[in-house]
Amino acid sequence: MKSDALFYQLFQTAPQIFFELINEIPACPYHFKSVTFKTAEKRLDGLLEPTVAGQTIYFVEVQAQKDEGIYWRILLEIGLYFNQNPVQQGSPWLAAVIWFNESKDPGFGLVPTITTEDKKQRIISVKLPKVLENLPDTSLALNVLRPFIVDKEAEVRQNFVTWVENIKHNDLGQVAELRLIEVLAQLIEQKFKTLSYKELAKMLNLVPLRELPSGQELLQEDRVDLLIRQIKQKFHLAEKTMNQVVARLRQLTLKDLELLFGEILKFKSLKQLNAWIDSRLPQNDPNPLANLQN
Repeated sequence: MKSDALFYQLFQTAPQIFFELINEIPACPYHFKSVTFKTAEKRLDGLLEPTVAGQTIYFVEVQAQKDEGIYWRILLEIGLYFNQNPVQQGSPWLAAVIWFNESKDPGFGLVPTITTEDKKQRIISVKLPKVLENLPDTSLALNVLRPFIVDKEAEVRQNFVTWVENIKHNDLGQVAELRLIEVLAQLIEQKFKTLSYKELAKMLNLVPLRELPSGQELLQEDRVDLLIRQIKQKFHLAEKTMNQVVARLRQLTLKDLELLFGEILKFKSLKQLNAWIDSRLPQNDPNPLANLQN
Protein backbone atom coordinates (compact mmCIF):
# COMPACT_ATOMS: atom_id res chain seq x y z
CA MET A 1 0.00 0.00 0.00
CA LYS A 2 1.28 3.49 -0.82
CA SER A 3 2.57 5.58 2.09
CA ASP A 4 0.00 8.35 1.57
CA ALA A 5 -2.82 5.79 1.89
CA LEU A 6 -1.22 4.62 5.15
CA PHE A 7 -1.31 8.20 6.42
CA TYR A 8 -5.02 8.47 5.75
CA GLN A 9 -5.50 5.27 7.75
CA LEU A 10 -3.52 6.84 10.58
CA PHE A 11 -5.54 10.04 10.62
CA GLN A 12 -8.79 8.08 10.49
CA THR A 13 -7.73 5.83 13.36
CA ALA A 14 -6.07 8.48 15.53
CA PRO A 15 -6.66 12.11 14.45
CA GLN A 16 -4.33 13.18 17.29
CA ILE A 17 -1.40 12.10 15.07
CA PHE A 18 -2.26 14.91 12.64
CA PHE A 19 -2.44 17.45 15.45
CA GLU A 20 0.92 16.33 16.84
CA LEU A 21 2.46 16.89 13.39
CA ILE A 22 1.15 20.46 13.15
CA ASN A 23 1.83 21.16 16.85
CA GLU A 24 -1.75 22.06 17.76
CA ILE A 25 -4.12 20.94 20.50
CA PRO A 26 -7.59 20.37 19.00
CA ALA A 27 -10.48 22.21 20.62
CA CYS A 28 -12.78 19.18 20.25
CA PRO A 29 -12.78 15.62 18.83
CA TYR A 30 -12.30 15.32 15.06
CA HIS A 31 -13.08 12.72 12.41
CA PHE A 32 -11.18 12.24 9.17
CA LYS A 33 -12.60 11.67 5.68
CA SER A 34 -11.84 12.26 2.00
CA VAL A 35 -14.15 14.33 -0.19
CA THR A 36 -15.06 14.14 -3.89
CA PHE A 37 -16.58 17.28 -5.37
CA LYS A 38 -19.82 16.72 -7.27
CA THR A 39 -19.40 19.34 -9.99
CA ALA A 40 -15.67 19.05 -10.69
CA GLU A 41 -13.20 16.30 -11.42
CA LYS A 42 -11.44 17.03 -8.14
CA ARG A 43 -10.89 15.07 -4.95
CA LEU A 44 -9.77 16.44 -1.60
CA ASP A 45 -7.41 13.86 -0.14
CA GLY A 46 -8.02 14.56 3.51
CA LEU A 47 -10.38 16.55 5.68
CA LEU A 48 -10.62 16.65 9.46
CA GLU A 49 -14.01 17.93 10.50
CA PRO A 50 -14.79 19.01 14.06
CA THR A 51 -17.57 17.38 16.04
CA VAL A 52 -18.45 20.83 17.42
CA ALA A 53 -19.80 23.48 15.04
CA GLY A 54 -17.70 26.57 14.52
CA GLN A 55 -14.34 24.97 15.27
CA THR A 56 -11.47 24.91 12.77
CA ILE A 57 -11.75 22.66 9.69
CA TYR A 58 -8.42 21.10 8.67
CA PHE A 59 -7.48 20.20 5.09
CA VAL A 60 -4.54 17.85 4.60
CA GLU A 61 -2.42 16.67 1.66
CA VAL A 62 0.41 14.14 1.96
CA GLN A 63 3.15 14.56 -0.65
CA ALA A 64 6.01 12.23 -1.55
CA GLN A 65 6.86 13.72 -4.96
CA LYS A 66 7.57 17.26 -6.10
CA ASP A 67 4.45 19.07 -7.27
CA GLU A 68 4.86 22.65 -8.46
CA GLY A 69 1.12 23.32 -8.37
CA ILE A 70 0.28 21.79 -5.00
CA TYR A 71 -0.43 25.05 -3.13
CA TRP A 72 -2.54 26.49 -5.93
CA ARG A 73 -4.47 23.21 -6.16
CA ILE A 74 -5.19 23.08 -2.46
CA LEU A 75 -6.54 26.65 -2.65
CA LEU A 76 -8.88 25.49 -5.42
CA GLU A 77 -10.00 22.47 -3.39
CA ILE A 78 -10.67 24.62 -0.33
CA GLY A 79 -12.77 26.97 -2.45
CA LEU A 80 -14.74 24.05 -3.90
CA TYR A 81 -15.34 22.61 -0.43
CA PHE A 82 -16.80 25.83 0.96
CA ASN A 83 -18.77 26.49 -2.24
CA GLN A 84 -20.45 23.08 -1.91
CA ASN A 85 -20.84 23.36 1.89
CA PRO A 86 -22.24 26.88 2.41
CA VAL A 87 -23.21 26.10 6.00
CA GLN A 88 -19.46 25.84 6.77
CA GLN A 89 -18.46 29.13 5.14
CA GLY A 90 -18.21 30.94 8.46
CA SER A 91 -15.88 28.32 9.96
CA PRO A 92 -12.15 28.94 10.46
CA TRP A 93 -9.86 26.65 8.47
CA LEU A 94 -6.26 25.57 8.07
CA ALA A 95 -4.57 23.52 5.32
CA ALA A 96 -1.42 21.44 5.89
CA VAL A 97 0.76 19.88 3.19
CA ILE A 98 2.90 17.13 4.74
CA TRP A 99 6.16 16.49 2.86
CA PHE A 100 8.07 13.22 3.22
CA ASN A 101 11.17 14.98 1.89
CA GLU A 102 11.85 18.69 2.44
CA SER A 103 13.69 18.99 -0.90
CA LYS A 104 10.46 18.13 -2.78
CA ASP A 105 8.62 21.20 -1.46
CA PRO A 106 8.59 23.85 -4.24
CA GLY A 107 7.72 26.62 -1.79
CA PHE A 108 4.72 28.95 -1.88
CA GLY A 109 6.09 31.14 -4.69
CA LEU A 110 3.36 33.49 -5.86
CA VAL A 111 0.59 31.77 -3.89
CA PRO A 112 -0.99 34.51 -1.76
CA THR A 113 -0.26 34.43 1.96
CA ILE A 114 -3.59 33.94 3.73
CA THR A 115 -3.56 34.54 7.48
CA THR A 116 -5.93 34.55 10.41
CA GLU A 117 -6.67 37.65 12.46
CA ASP A 118 -3.72 36.82 14.73
CA LYS A 119 -1.38 36.57 11.69
CA LYS A 120 -1.23 32.76 11.71
CA GLN A 121 -0.86 31.26 8.23
CA ARG A 122 -3.83 29.30 6.97
CA ILE A 123 -1.74 27.16 4.58
CA ILE A 124 1.31 25.53 6.13
CA SER A 125 4.11 23.26 4.94
CA VAL A 126 5.03 20.38 7.28
CA LYS A 127 8.49 18.86 6.77
CA LEU A 128 7.88 15.39 8.22
CA PRO A 129 11.43 14.28 9.22
CA LYS A 130 12.18 17.62 10.88
CA VAL A 131 8.89 17.60 12.79
CA LEU A 132 9.35 13.99 13.96
CA GLU A 133 12.86 14.70 15.25
CA ASN A 134 11.45 17.42 17.52
CA LEU A 135 8.65 15.32 19.04
CA PRO A 136 9.09 13.70 22.49
CA ASP A 137 9.95 9.99 22.64
CA THR A 138 6.45 9.17 23.91
CA SER A 139 4.68 10.90 20.98
CA LEU A 140 2.18 8.69 19.17
CA ALA A 141 3.01 10.28 15.81
CA LEU A 142 6.74 9.75 16.35
CA ASN A 143 6.44 6.09 17.32
CA VAL A 144 4.16 5.15 14.42
CA LEU A 145 6.25 7.09 11.88
CA ARG A 146 9.74 6.15 13.12
CA PRO A 147 10.76 4.62 9.74
CA PHE A 148 10.91 8.14 8.27
CA ILE A 149 13.86 9.07 10.51
CA VAL A 150 15.56 5.69 11.08
CA ASP A 151 18.10 4.52 8.51
CA LYS A 152 19.55 1.38 10.04
CA GLU A 153 17.76 -1.95 10.20
CA ALA A 154 19.64 -2.80 13.42
CA GLU A 155 18.00 0.19 15.10
CA VAL A 156 14.57 -1.11 14.08
CA ARG A 157 15.30 -4.57 15.49
CA GLN A 158 16.57 -3.05 18.73
CA ASN A 159 13.73 -0.58 19.29
CA PHE A 160 10.63 -1.98 17.58
CA VAL A 161 9.16 -3.43 20.79
CA THR A 162 9.71 -0.11 22.60
CA TRP A 163 7.98 1.83 19.84
CA VAL A 164 5.01 -0.53 20.03
CA GLU A 165 4.82 -0.19 23.81
CA ASN A 166 4.78 3.60 23.42
CA ILE A 167 1.87 3.28 20.97
CA LYS A 168 -0.04 1.11 23.46
CA HIS A 169 0.43 3.66 26.25
CA ASN A 170 -2.05 5.94 24.45
CA ASP A 171 -4.98 3.69 25.47
CA LEU A 172 -6.65 3.74 22.06
CA GLY A 173 -8.20 0.28 22.37
CA GLN A 174 -7.00 -3.04 20.95
CA VAL A 175 -8.26 -2.65 17.39
CA ALA A 176 -6.90 0.91 16.98
CA GLU A 177 -3.57 -0.11 18.52
CA LEU A 178 -3.20 -3.07 16.15
CA ARG A 179 -4.16 -0.89 13.22
CA LEU A 180 -1.40 1.61 14.07
CA ILE A 181 1.12 -1.18 14.70
CA GLU A 182 0.29 -2.64 11.28
CA VAL A 183 0.93 0.75 9.67
CA LEU A 184 4.27 1.00 11.50
CA ALA A 185 5.16 -2.51 10.30
CA GLN A 186 4.16 -1.74 6.71
CA LEU A 187 6.29 1.41 6.70
CA ILE A 188 9.21 -0.65 7.99
CA GLU A 189 8.61 -3.29 5.27
CA GLN A 190 8.59 -0.59 2.59
CA LYS A 191 11.90 0.91 3.76
CA PHE A 192 13.78 -2.19 4.94
CA LYS A 193 13.04 -4.93 2.41
CA THR A 194 14.62 -7.66 4.57
CA LEU A 195 12.19 -7.09 7.46
CA SER A 196 8.70 -8.56 7.07
CA TYR A 197 5.52 -8.02 9.04
CA LYS A 198 5.60 -11.69 9.98
CA GLU A 199 9.02 -11.29 11.59
CA LEU A 200 8.03 -8.07 13.36
CA ALA A 201 4.83 -9.63 14.69
CA LYS A 202 6.85 -12.56 16.02
CA MET A 203 8.91 -10.15 18.12
CA LEU A 204 5.72 -9.17 19.95
CA ASN A 205 3.76 -12.43 19.87
CA LEU A 206 1.32 -10.19 18.03
CA VAL A 207 -2.07 -11.40 16.82
CA PRO A 208 -2.47 -9.92 13.32
CA LEU A 209 -5.34 -7.46 13.00
CA ARG A 210 -6.97 -9.55 10.27
CA GLU A 211 -7.27 -12.51 12.68
CA LEU A 212 -9.53 -10.57 15.07
CA PRO A 213 -13.25 -10.51 14.15
CA SER A 214 -13.40 -6.77 14.87
CA GLY A 215 -10.17 -6.29 12.92
CA GLN A 216 -11.59 -8.12 9.89
CA GLU A 217 -14.58 -5.80 9.89
CA LEU A 218 -12.37 -2.72 10.23
CA LEU A 219 -9.98 -3.80 7.47
CA GLN A 220 -12.90 -4.57 5.18
CA GLU A 221 -14.35 -1.10 5.75
CA ASP A 222 -10.92 0.45 5.08
CA ARG A 223 -10.60 -1.38 1.77
CA VAL A 224 -14.09 -0.33 0.71
CA ASP A 225 -13.32 3.32 1.56
CA LEU A 226 -10.10 3.29 -0.47
CA LEU A 227 -11.81 1.60 -3.42
CA ILE A 228 -14.59 4.19 -3.31
CA ARG A 229 -11.98 6.92 -3.72
CA GLN A 230 -10.40 5.13 -6.69
CA ILE A 231 -13.74 4.46 -8.40
CA LYS A 232 -14.97 8.04 -7.94
CA GLN A 233 -11.76 9.40 -9.39
CA LYS A 234 -11.75 7.00 -12.35
CA PHE A 235 -15.41 6.87 -13.42
CA HIS A 236 -17.04 10.11 -12.09
CA LEU A 237 -20.34 8.35 -11.37
CA ALA A 238 -23.65 9.93 -10.41
CA GLU A 239 -24.40 9.73 -6.69
CA LYS A 240 -27.18 7.13 -7.09
CA THR A 241 -24.96 4.87 -9.22
CA MET A 242 -22.05 5.26 -6.82
CA ASN A 243 -24.26 4.23 -3.89
CA GLN A 244 -25.25 1.06 -5.78
CA VAL A 245 -21.58 0.26 -6.47
CA VAL A 246 -20.72 0.77 -2.79
CA ALA A 247 -23.53 -1.58 -1.73
CA ARG A 248 -22.06 -4.28 -3.98
CA LEU A 249 -18.50 -3.69 -2.74
CA ARG A 250 -19.67 -4.28 0.82
CA GLN A 251 -20.78 -7.80 -0.17
CA LEU A 252 -17.25 -8.80 -1.22
CA THR A 253 -14.87 -10.64 1.09
CA LEU A 254 -11.75 -8.96 2.41
CA LYS A 255 -9.66 -11.14 0.10
CA ASP A 256 -11.67 -10.09 -2.95
CA LEU A 257 -11.48 -6.40 -1.97
CA GLU A 258 -7.70 -6.67 -1.77
CA LEU A 259 -7.61 -8.41 -5.17
CA LEU A 260 -9.73 -5.62 -6.62
CA PHE A 261 -7.04 -3.07 -5.66
CA GLY A 262 -4.74 -4.73 -8.16
CA GLU A 263 -7.39 -4.86 -10.88
CA ILE A 264 -9.21 -1.54 -10.63
CA LEU A 265 -6.73 0.43 -12.77
CA LYS A 266 -7.18 -2.07 -15.62
CA PHE A 267 -10.91 -1.45 -15.98
CA LYS A 268 -11.94 0.99 -18.69
CA SER A 269 -15.64 1.06 -17.90
CA LEU A 270 -18.15 0.54 -15.11
CA LYS A 271 -19.40 -2.48 -17.05
CA GLN A 272 -16.02 -4.19 -16.65
CA LEU A 273 -15.95 -3.41 -12.93
CA ASN A 274 -19.44 -4.85 -12.48
CA ALA A 275 -18.53 -8.00 -14.39
CA TRP A 276 -15.58 -8.52 -12.04
CA ILE A 277 -17.79 -8.05 -8.97
CA ASP A 278 -20.41 -10.39 -10.49
CA SER A 279 -17.78 -13.12 -10.77
CA ARG A 280 -17.19 -12.91 -6.99
CA LEU A 281 -20.81 -12.73 -5.80
CA PRO A 282 -23.39 -15.55 -5.66
CA GLN A 283 -25.10 -16.12 -9.00
CA ASN A 284 -28.50 -15.31 -7.54
CA ASP A 285 -27.37 -11.88 -6.27
CA PRO A 286 -29.37 -9.20 -8.13
CA ASN A 287 -27.22 -6.62 -9.94
CA PRO A 288 -28.95 -3.21 -10.11
CA LEU A 289 -26.22 -2.00 -12.49
CA ALA A 290 -26.51 -4.80 -15.05
CA ASN A 291 -27.90 -2.59 -17.79
CA LEU A 292 -25.49 0.32 -17.36
CA GLN A 293 -23.04 0.76 -20.23
CA ASN A 294 -20.60 3.27 -18.69
